Amino acid sequence: MRLPRTNTLFPHTAARASKRAFFFAAALYLCVSVKAAPQEARAKLGGRVTDAQGAVVTSAIVTVTSDDTGVKYHTQTNTQGNWIIEFLLPGPYRFTVTAPGFRTAERRGITLQTADDKEIDVQLEVGATTERVEVSSGTPLIDTTSATSGTVITSEELNELPTSSHVVTLFATLSPGLVAQYQNNNVAHLWSFNAASQFEANGGRNNIYSNNYLLDGMPDTKSGGNIAFIPPMDSVREFRILTNAYDASIERQAGSTINIQTKTGGKDYHGNLYEYNQNNLLNANYFQNNLAGAPEPAVHFNEFGGTFGGPVWIPKVYRGKEKTFFFVAYEDTHNIDPRGGIRSVPTALERQGDFSQSFAIIGGQKFYTHLFNPFDVDSNGNRQPFKCDSAGNPIVPDPATHKQVGGVDCWISGVQGSKIPPQLFDPIAQNILKYVPLPNTASLPKGNAVNNYVSPATRHDTFPVLSVRVDQGWNNSNHSFFAVRWAHLHEFLDDHFQDIATGSFMERIIGAVGLDHSWLLSNTKALDLRFAVNRYGNPNHDQGAGFDPTQLGLPQSYGAQLVKPSFPRITGFAGDFGTSQADGYINNTYYTWAGNFTQLHGNHTLHYGAEYWILQEADGNIGVQGDFDFSNVWTRNSATSGAGNGVGSAFASFLLGLPSGGNVPVNATGFYSQRFTGLYIQDDWRATRTLTLNFGLRWDVEQPVTERYNRMTADFDLSATNPISPAAQAAYANILGSPPSCASGVPAAECAMVFQTLGSLLPASAFRVPGVQLFAGVNRQPRAFSNTDWHEWGPRVGFAYRIENNTVIRGGFGRFTQATYEKGGKNGFSQTTTLVSSANNNFTPCDTLANPFNPSCPGGSGPAGVLQPTGSSLGALTNLGQGVDFNNLNPNRPYSLEYSLHLQHQLKTWLFEVGYSHNKTYGIYEGRVQDYYPFPLWQQLRAPLFDPNGRPYDTQPWDVQIPNPFNQLVCPNGAKCITGSIGRTSTTNFGRFVYGDPLLGAVTENDNPLGKNQYDALLTKVEHRFSKGFSVLSSFTWSKLFEDTAFYPDNTGTNPNLAVEHKLGGEDRPFVYSVASVWALPFGRRRKLGTSVPRLLDALVGGWELTGQYQIQSGIPVVFGTNSFFSGVDPALPGGGTLNEWFDTSQFLPFPSRNTNISNYPSWTGIQNLPGYNYQPAATDSIKNGVYQDFNNFVRTYPTRFSNVRSSRVSEANIGVHKDFKPTERMTLQLRMDAFNAFNHPRFDVPDTNPGSATFGVVAASQVNQPRAIELAARLAF
Repeated sequence: MRLPRTNTLFPHTAARASKRAFFFAAALYLCVSVKAAPQEARAKLGGRVTDAQGAVVTSAIVTVTSDDTGVKYHTQTNTQGNWIIEFLLPGPYRFTVTAPGFRTAERRGITLQTADDKEIDVQLEVGATTERVEVSSGTPLIDTTSATSGTVITSEELNELPTSSHVVTLFATLSPGLVAQYQNNNVAHLWSFNAASQFEANGGRNNIYSNNYLLDGMPDTKSGGNIAFIPPMDSVREFRILTNAYDASIERQAGSTINIQTKTGGKDYHGNLYEYNQNNLLNANYFQNNLAGAPEPAVHFNEFGGTFGGPVWIPKVYRGKEKTFFFVAYEDTHNIDPRGGIRSVPTALERQGDFSQSFAIIGGQKFYTHLFNPFDVDSNGNRQPFKCDSAGNPIVPDPATHKQVGGVDCWISGVQGSKIPPQLFDPIAQNILKYVPLPNTASLPKGNAVNNYVSPATRHDTFPVLSVRVDQGWNNSNHSFFAVRWAHLHEFLDDHFQDIATGSFMERIIGAVGLDHSWLLSNTKALDLRFAVNRYGNPNHDQGAGFDPTQLGLPQSYGAQLVKPSFPRITGFAGDFGTSQADGYINNTYYTWAGNFTQLHGNHTLHYGAEYWILQEADGNIGVQGDFDFSNVWTRNSATSGAGNGVGSAFASFLLGLPSGGNVPVNATGFYSQRFTGLYIQDDWRATRTLTLNFGLRWDVEQPVTERYNRMTADFDLSATNPISPAAQAAYANILGSPPSCASGVPAAECAMVFQTLGSLLPASAFRVPGVQLFAGVNRQPRAFSNTDWHEWGPRVGFAYRIENNTVIRGGFGRFTQATYEKGGKNGFSQTTTLVSSANNNFTPCDTLANPFNPSCPGGSGPAGVLQPTGSSLGALTNLGQGVDFNNLNPNRPYSLEYSLHLQHQLKTWLFEVGYSHNKTYGIYEGRVQDYYPFPLWQQLRAPLFDPNGRPYDTQPWDVQIPNPFNQLVCPNGAKCITGSIGRTSTTNFGRFVYGDPLLGAVTENDNPLGKNQYDALLTKVEHRFSKGFSVLSSFTWSKLFEDTAFYPDNTGTNPNLAVEHKLGGEDRPFVYSVASVWALPFGRRRKLGTSVPRLLDALVGGWELTGQYQIQSGIPVVFGTNSFFSGVDPALPGGGTLNEWFDTSQFLPFPSRNTNISNYPSWTGIQNLPGYNYQPAATDSIKNGVYQDFNNFVRTYPTRFSNVRSSRVSEANIGVHKDFKPTERMTLQLRMDAFNAFNHPRFDVPDTNPGSATFGVVAASQVNQPRAIELAARLAF
């Protein structure tokens, strides 16, 4: 099987909707309407007309004129003196009001912004209509009639402020309550759709559809809820960030709505040409490169393009001035930038099998690497160490048995590590190792090979973008616009090893079409209809895809079974490498229809609406081909039990060609569809001159996802008995009826106890295999995996009260529902063949590098080798033993309850705002293990056991290997249908039979709406519109985010998976401050100083502008594990940590392993009270303490996140300087230089929080943000 690959926008399977859906949606488009107030990118302008005594003036004629296009809009006041004109494009306007017996009133200098709802009242003076009263003043900064909060970023700010990304959405962080997520090793560009969407708004959860993106008022989203098309910055008029939007037209979001408005053509022709350039010659170097003495990585960034717009004019054919306007933007980017990082690669000695200098420091103790021979093991599972002669050279092993005869252990405690004889090296491993580079920098002191490789990887991109918009004014009542957008990315990145073992290719193809028509039905009624299609394609594959693995020595029989032969994926050392994606694609097509009916009735503005979406997504994923995982299992001292610190090595196992796991998948493709319908009503009531009330109610129906060909599971019926159950029960009864038999090395007394416990807990008569897989559309099952939620109501209430002309208080409450796109599983339609490293509990290897997925190996994958999917044909016998995840049938949609209160005051050209916002999200999806064992039983069975001498058993009862009743079991269809590894191993652990399903073990139900999070924030904003050569926009957020997510064991419950942990939110950043400013330096002609300087001198010193943007935000909480002691003392270091010790590591100690010396463990660990503490092992014993088995039933009681231990904060300043030249009156040339991260503040990743790691508490000395970069730019506007 081969997945389709294409450079066209979509394969044919993702390009069409069903005819029924199309005609239904078309009918909806023609017959119903939907409002888009904050959704609507265009603006509204209205007001009330009164006479000098305050009485309303009815039937007054209002004419609104666009200064940009000259287009006029006419309406009349109603019986309450109110008037409104909808669907005005953002920009400068003026309007006049005429009425018999009154002078004509004119208001100029009105600037409408995206989604504005401005009301400007007019008081008429008695006189002749030929007399004119003209008032010219700026539009008020405050909105006195809306409960919605937010910020508008204008085109002037977009053009003037320095930005390394040129991505408009990232300016959203200038608004209070919005926090950008970390862009580790990545500078967002126009193709960075995920990075451009990675911000948290008002506490909404990141990256799960909590933000909504609109482009010209139309949906602009793709799969995953991220933005689909990012317009070139020079094509954007402005955009608005809406938070606390108490308007019923807002849907499918729980954080913010980002509404981008593109530019339109005007009555005159205008355009520009521009070029942005960055080069590493001007840039600072990365922190890790400076440490390694490496030069600056290559950076070659070149972004160029232009725009052009105006009236449509075809000589002697059509003159579209004041009717038809166009605007075209084209841009292309060519980019090379660093994508490095830090890895730990094997040293030159280790590659030769010499681990004599290999060590790790764990818990303050130094452990040299101790290796054991997997081919020399006794009946108890004990392995012999690798041996050396008196000169320290490895003993040559017997070529037949691979055992070493004579010699002594190469390892000397505290002195040196082991050595492997090269005669045991696997030739395939040696061939693979040729693709892994040597270290290029010194190791950290906590080990001999820790963070010793600085990657020189770079990213290569080309990305052309085209955006075309045409606006048509048919007459005073009818206006339309049409937009077409396209972009195509080609990218190569992550070539860390500079060879075929790393690196990947990716494309992103975007296409969008939008059509809108607005119709002023009367002075009090307006209708708007719209249709949009967004398409997104993302084919991708790794550089190793298509590589012939037989070139490495892998057998031909293996390569012939792969879907797409590729360089194998290797994990366990060197940061993992190889092919993780042999070929894949994601394609989606979203169709949306909407309409809007608005009615002005007295003091009420009513909106009624509905909308309809069809969301189609297609995916295919070949994945790894195949995957080989390496660990210390084969080189530790015992085949059957875990190892101590420093014992065994993943890389040593690799040298021997012995993987501990792996797989080869054969994955199904999918073509999914979802339908969404929304209805709402909104009443904006101007109750008094100073009070406006907003009431709204919406109802959504988001239907569950279906797959076109039903290649999807529906449910997993745990109440039904699987057909395999009788055969498994008989095999189990035979095991219980036979003398107790456990894996070698388990004492007879312990084995007898295990079987006695097993017979008591699960007698043969009670044994059953529950669970039957159900498939979508099969045997009367529904085509969807979950039920439709018909109760998604969204009430909204808001108010705006004008205390005085320049002061307003606003607030409200609303329920907001997020979008979801949950898909059923592909069990049966996809098949994974697992690598069986051993069929006898690691006594002897089974699948190896030399012979992987070996049908002839005892307990191997069987005659079929790599297994093939069976679809739904096997029914309940599908993929038995491979584990099951299924979805909750009634997940509902996550929703948020929001309320807020804000106070705004305008002082001349300054706007001050302070407010409080609350957002609590419910129904966050969590996976939940089903049919678990009772918690007290779990504690009992995991408690440590000791032999009569007080020595802990090497293998505790839970892990004791007993005969496996599922091994080679024949199913009712006569085949060996247990395809998971449990069907191919002779033994399995005792603990499996404590689960409710002994075949599958833990069965997880996904999409349980049990999680929640809560956000509370104090928000402030200061804004000064550009005047007198200066503007500023700053915001400050002081917040706290908590979340109740992820289950963890709770010793007060009966089920360890029922408790949801209450903790600091993963994106909790208490303090966020951002400021952006433009300052026209006061030197030169037309400035305060030097107004009469000569033109030549003015060209040098006049007309300069200084711009800047600065942001500082707290780091996110560091997440700690659960496998250690904690003192209870705040682990934050006074004065802050260093890269080598980010927090106080002395407050944590790892649980002791077999060879840990516990004499120096402090009393706060409580280790002195543990069973086995007083046991004194013999000097010849491999264990060094009696407590290492005491932690199998440990229940964490300390938090996983601490408020005072956080990742490095963001502190970044961008500074720019530019000067404008006027070659001609209608032409302006701007030259500029911008410095990003101007003060070169490095930011680092989170520290290692595993106390058992050699790098515990260490932050990798690898800068994850961009070092200082200088950009030179030129823009010619005409």
